[in-house]
Amino acid sequence: MKKNIWFDIIILIAIVIFVNLVSLSIFTRIDLSQGKIYSLSKSSKQAVKNLEDRLVIKAYFSRNLPGEYADARRFTQDILSEYQAYSRGKLRFEFIDPSDEESLKKEAQQNQIMPVSMRVVENDKLEIREVYMGLAFLYKDKVESLPVIQNTRGLEYDVTSSIKKISAVGLKKVAFLELPKENEIPQMPGQPNMNDEFATIRQFISESYEVSKTDLVNPVKDDIDALIIAGVTDSLSIPQLFNLDQFLMRGGNILFFQDRISTNLQTQTAETINSNLFGLIGTYGVLIKPNLVTDAVCGQVNVQQQRGMFRMMTPVSYPFFPVINNVNKENLIVKNLDFMQLIFASEIDTTQMGSEINFEPLFYTSENSGEITMPRLDIGLQRYMNQDLRKMFIEEPKIVAGIYSGLFKSFFAPGMDNPNVISETSSGRILYVTDSDFIKDGAGAGVKGNLDFVLNSVDYMVSEEALIEIRSRETTFRPLKEVSSATRKFVKWFNILFPSFLLIILGILRYRAELKRRKFLGELYE
Repeated sequence: MKKNIWFDIIILIAIVIFVNLVSLSIFTRIDLSQGKIYSLSKSSKQAVKNLEDRLVIKAYFSRNLPGEYADARRFTQDILSEYQAYSRGKLRFEFIDPSDEESLKKEAQQNQIMPVSMRVVENDKLEIREVYMGLAFLYKDKVESLPVIQNTRGLEYDVTSSIKKISAVGLKKVAFLELPKENEIPQMPGQPNMNDEFATIRQFISESYEVSKTDLVNPVKDDIDALIIAGVTDSLSIPQLFNLDQFLMRGGNILFFQDRISTNLQTQTAETINSNLFGLIGTYGVLIKPNLVTDAVCGQVNVQQQRGMFRMMTPVSYPFFPVINNVNKENLIVKNLDFMQLIFASEIDTTQMGSEINFEPLFYTSENSGEITMPRLDIGLQRYMNQDLRKMFIEEPKIVAGIYSGLFKSFFAPGMDNPNVISETSSGRILYVTDSDFIKDGAGAGVKGNLDFVLNSVDYMVSEEALIEIRSRETTFRPLKEVSSATRKFVKWFNILFPSFLLIILGILRYRAELKRRKFLGELYE
């Protein structure tokens, strides 16, 4: 009998060991969260399956992490376990604590992982502690790193993009149009370039692509996959227009973040941008109205007001700063984006496009929209103070971003000056957002939804769509539903009075129950 029990125990242990060994290579997880943010996407699984050689991920994490960062270590270990399981043996990871060993500290430094100083309150004492919280990716003779992981949001995107970058044979190339600027700030050695308004977005794009500049004076190189044009305020030369036109005719992809109206909020003035660029793109069917859209769902600006003896800053809803949560859910670029911010945008005109042009809207203003048009572009603040913007703006949503494809015809006709001109193309694409502030530092570039949109757009235009789903799966924005003033008052007084009424009723019920108990006890002992 005892032999049978021991035999059953041995069989059970063997089964458990076998199941655990199988689970290392066959991995599954049930994820019921919205967007399935706690399990790997198909893109991440495919990225590790496509590895040609062994990839080692070294997770440099201190054991004595502050309590608020302990979850970061656990989450990182969980997600790396999934990557390892789906890699079919091509990915291996290990956790290393370099805190107490100089050799490991040196190794971490060589792998671009540096310690970070954190304030820790422990045993009623405040102390500064140096900790490690980074990942190093080692593939063949290349090293990529994520120096600090403090927040697990977006960790899957960071890991997958690092895997794709380190295992890629050659990165695709993106070029920015760079034109000379008037009154440039002198550049001091070692200081950030104050003349680059798009430094943030350029930096983020460079993490996945090879980024360069062009002034269009010379033809755009054939290996450029996408061209970004933003903030043009003057006309281009004929050679610049020609080189831009022929880049598109060769099947190039162009992303425009371009205003139609130039504005100055400080002086509250606005005027039309008279650039021949609009004549060029008009040939392709890209027409932008010389107006400014307004929206009741909008951002705010601070206005200085006199309150008695004091001057105070008061936030005012400003309809020229539309908040975008009305997107085309059928398009991969924006279907998971819920919040973006425009600053002085214009409307895309789709009424005069030829039948050979296809247009797909990307996002719109809200159901409470409007516009101001020429000749009087009044962007003053005063008329919108203490106003119900939903009653002021009653027009339908306006298109402010979209993608053009189809048959584009060249702006230039073949001739003596242009003997090798390409006259038309059906393989190029144009993405247009009617606002350059959308990606400028100190403006829209600080909005996560804007950043995600630009990165998604670049991925989409150069046919690198694998990371779009990962990047935006955690980008959520749930604005409160607008309600009437009467409803707000009802909710307010309900929240104030209902708890009091509830306590009174409970008190009465308790009092009556106590009376019944006393009466019962009195009758029992009489």
